[in-house]
Amino acid sequence: MNELKKEFTIIIVTHNMHQAARVADYTAFFNAEAVGDKGNRLGYLVEIDQTHKIFTNPVDEHTRDYVSGKFG
Repeated sequence: MNELKKEFTIIIVTHNMHQAARVADYTAFFNAEAVGDKGNRLGYLVEIDQTHKIFTNPVDEHTRDYVSGKFG
């Protein structure tokens, strides 16, 4: 992947934070909330930034809680 990203833009979707931290230049954190009473969920973008910032100093408290293991 590191060789390919020199020439191509690669988008991966993962729940593996170690993989994201190891290979990504930028990371986006998405979350979802329940909508209504039928179990539907609405997804939304919480934060996007350089990967090292997301994992060391995120701006949003939801991102901070997720990368620290408080939820997820």
